[in-house]
Amino acid sequence: MTIHSPHHGDTDFALAHGRALRHIDVVLPEGAPRSSAQIILDLFEAANELLDGVQYRVRVCGLDMLSSGPAGARPRSLVVFLGDIHSRWQLSPKERARVNQVMRLADRSAFVGGAVFLLDALARGDDHDLAIHPNFLASAGECSLRQDQDGAATAVSGTVHSAICNFATPRMLLDIVAADCGRLAADGMAHYLGLDTGKRPTKSRVALNLEQKSAGDTLITQCLAVMQDNIEVPLSVATLADTLNVSTRCLQRRFTRHFDRSPLSVYRALRVERAHQLLTQTDIPVRQVAVATGFGSYQSLSQHIRETYGHSPDVIRRSAFRGVAPETMRPRRFRQSETTALEPRTM
Repeated sequence: MTIHSPHHGDTDFALAHGRALRHIDVVLPEGAPRSSAQIILDLFEAANELLDGVQYRVRVCGLDMLSSGPAGARPRSLVVFLGDIHSRWQLSPKERARVNQVMRLADRSAFVGGAVFLLDALARGDDHDLAIHPNFLASAGECSLRQDQDGAATAVSGTVHSAICNFATPRMLLDIVAADCGRLAADGMAHYLGLDTGKRPTKSRVALNLEQKSAGDTLITQCLAVMQDNIEVPLSVATLADTLNVSTRCLQRRFTRHFDRSPLSVYRALRVERAHQLLTQTDIPVRQVAVATGFGSYQSLSQHIRETYGHSPDVIRRSAFRGVAPETMRPRRFRQSETTALEPRTM
């Protein structure tokens, strides 16, 4: 099964091109259900939605689909061997050749649960500190496998990542995202997916994407928080600036530098996102959605929803209640050629 990257939304201000492609293989032991890899697929789908710099393509397969011939030479950014917590993953001589080649060609390798024993079978375990599930500690001690000194649920040792079980896999994968895109991006994803145990306020996908694009600029983060707290009655740029104790010109320059967008354009993107959520997740009348998101009238809401999602609010509402999500309803990207100078000043 190959999962291509999900569609990148207009409202996340991502460039359509220039994203580094990362091929990932998730390898399952014989008899394992494909559904066991769903958490990995979901995480990388979220990464494709949130992050600008990379695009992940994930394939789920068994060892029998790993070729030791020329077809196995396909470059991979990551190969994940997804074991369980009950049995050691063992290899036949033929499988050993396949796994050895795949690991040699991959930029990074990851081992979950009983898959850590693959390192012993390939005589690759001596130099790595690993996350080993308690069920396997005794047998790992008889092999060449060494537990991470902290006994943590995940471990990183050079290009080798490990997790004690499938439930610890998201944390392991976030370390890989951090290596690709930076710790700020990985932390933002953790918060978005509920993996961040801190009691910070929840942020929308658009806001998280913008924060990542601004490299964690404190003023941008604070401004986005104020905007999200004032969706129904939008504030003027001057009021936003006063709230943040900066000049209007300073605030405008900061948004232009990071996004090539005015504060009003970013504010509008947050409101459009909220309107789309209300249209697809609630039965609030469409005209009340317009009021609740600061557009004031159905005509204004319809204009901006159409520009972003390609359909009227009524069509989106009907489709949501029928459980239909046509491709054309994915938000289109902002055109990079658009400039803030051409943006209307109305909210």
